Amino acid sequence: MDLINRYIYAVTQKLAESQRADIEKELHGLIEDMLEDRGAGVGIASTEDVEQVLLELGPPGDMAARYRGRERYLIGPGLIGSYWSVLRIVLYSVAVALGIVYMVDFFTSSDPTAEKLLEYFVSLLSVAIHGFAWVTVIFAYIEYRGARQVSKDAWKPSDLPVIPEPAVRIKPIEPVLGILFSVLFFVLFTFSLNLIGVHRFDENSIAIPVFEQAAFAKYLPLIWLLTAFSIFNEARKLITRKWTPQIAVMHVIFNVASVIVAVILFSDMTIWNPTFMEQLVQAGLVTPGDEAYETVKSIWDRSRDGLIYVIVIITLIDTVSVLMKWFRRKEGNTALTK
Repeated sequence: MDLINRYIYAVTQKLAESQRADIEKELHGLIEDMLEDRGAGVGIASTEDVEQVLLELGPPGDMAARYRGRERYLIGPGLIGSYWSVLRIVLYSVAVALGIVYMVDFFTSSDPTAEKLLEYFVSLLSVAIHGFAWVTVIFAYIEYRGARQVSKDAWKPSDLPVIPEPAVRIKPIEPVLGILFSVLFFVLFTFSLNLIGVHRFDENSIAIPVFEQAAFAKYLPLIWLLTAFSIFNEARKLITRKWTPQIAVMHVIFNVASVIVAVILFSDMTIWNPTFMEQLVQAGLVTPGDEAYETVKSIWDRSRDGLIYVIVIITLIDTVSVLMKWFRRKEGNTALTK
């Protein structure tokens, strides 16, 4: 039964999600009938009988192709469900993130006009087009790599991958949240850097930014590349739904890249608002010489190194967590072989 389940799992993973349950039942019935024709039911069939039946059915990729009916796709049926899921997540995240930014900007602006609403829709259209292009290119690349990696050797039932253990499965909510935070990160640093700062909402609204927007702009390409890399990784997790060596390595590489970008950004003193403390004083939020002023100034002076340390610790914890999942997978495989 294990070999049969592995074969059916390998076939259905290459089909659209809406088809999988029906085709799983159909394949179970087909294999049972073929075994009975050989005089062996599922419960009493030998491994040799099962392997011969699976060899007659052919490789899982070929069987899935027969269900699909045709083969050449930019994004095939095996990925189209995940593609639409990721695209919806990206577009919804863009709409929500830009909507929040627009609402905050509209109500804190001293002169809210219809131009801001127009700016919102223009930004929404622009970012949505970019998001659509990114997701489509990512999935087309994954489809292309999958097609190139098809083995030319004769297929054997023993080549079937093991159904993943619960400990190494990736819950869909994890990549979904990863994509959501990546898009929010992109929108925040690309369109609303001024929101990162100190705000006071009253009759005289005050916004004191932490970063110098003009100096920060030169690092935007790094932000965009990091966002695209993150969406690529999360999309692969949503497709495979399990930790593999390739996904674990790419996740660790992304964590290292995130730390490098953070160090590059926050080590550049020109991106920090040079008059931050002076603006706090002018706004009446702190008074030079008092305890509150000294506390805020101490936090501000240490914020650059503090942010880097926080990011390093978070990514280190995340990396250790991924490696622990991978080691649990290896231990589980060892136990199965024994």
